[in-house]
Amino acid sequence: MTSTEATVYRDSPARKPSRSVRDRLLEPNRKFSNSEMKAVRVLLANYPAAGLTTVSKLAKQAGVSDPTVLRLAQRLGYDGFAGMQEALLAEVEAHMRSPLTLPAAAPSRKKPNAYQAFFAETLSQCEAVVRETATADYERAVALLTDARMEVLCLGGRFSRFLAGILQRCLHHLREGTRLLDGTAADLVDEIASLGKRHVLVVFDYRRYQTDVVRFASEASARGAHIILFTDQWSSPIAEFAEVVIIAPTATSSPFDTLVTPLLQVEAVAVGVAGRLGADWRSRAALLEEVRNDHSVTLDSPSGLSGRKRQRKG
Repeated sequence: MTSTEATVYRDSPARKPSRSVRDRLLEPNRKFSNSEMKAVRVLLANYPAAGLTTVSKLAKQAGVSDPTVLRLAQRLGYDGFAGMQEALLAEVEAHMRSPLTLPAAAPSRKKPNAYQAFFAETLSQCEAVVRETATADYERAVALLTDARMEVLCLGGRFSRFLAGILQRCLHHLREGTRLLDGTAADLVDEIASLGKRHVLVVFDYRRYQTDVVRFASEASARGAHIILFTDQWSSPIAEFAEVVIIAPTATSSPFDTLVTPLLQVEAVAVGVAGRLGADWRSRAALLEEVRNDHSVTLDSPSGLSGRKRQRKG
């Protein structure tokens, strides 16, 4: 290399590594259509293999048309589907050359610790949530949940109703107009009469999917309500008509599917809602705290502590 070449090389800007296909799929503010979102979810759920098949196979797996897959590749910044596949193949080749792909050490013959094994599996599923949940789905959910014109209803099944309750309590601190649907089957039927376009139904449905939950969501959608679905990788039937579908891997060695991964997603949505509402939620939270202090709701309330001290003196 000559001195002139060295100077040019030194002064030229450093080449930035190109964004991976996954990075582009997860970028915020990507305006995907509803049909494109179906293909995005399939690509993230089985990355990168899902993108290394044919256009028709990917479209069939996602339940969309071939042109939808082609438009998605172009929206991601590639010349076409072939360009996206080239990028995926380059990622696979780079991974194969990485020292991280060297054979792992022989497994230990010690008797496995069932608790540690479960923790490791669950942490692995949490990492999958980060890799496989489309940012656009979080953004769509947050947009609906922060619309002041909408009343938000939360509904879940036998176990997932606890997740619905956590989300509703978080939203209650952030905005007005939220309710948890947690009554009998007859109570749910009565709720159907008032549903309409000004309602957002956030529904949690994991295997085994509940008939009453699916039916309620279906009737809510038919009446114009907006549906946000939290479900697992096998996908509740509600996914066919939901506007937003947030999928969590839930399988572990436990006899029960884990709720840790969907809880992460619930808390992520709460973070997004708080960020979008900004100062509005802070003023609401301050008002709630003031009322709670007046009624000594928590032990750290000033009036509650002083009352306890007076009781001790007496």
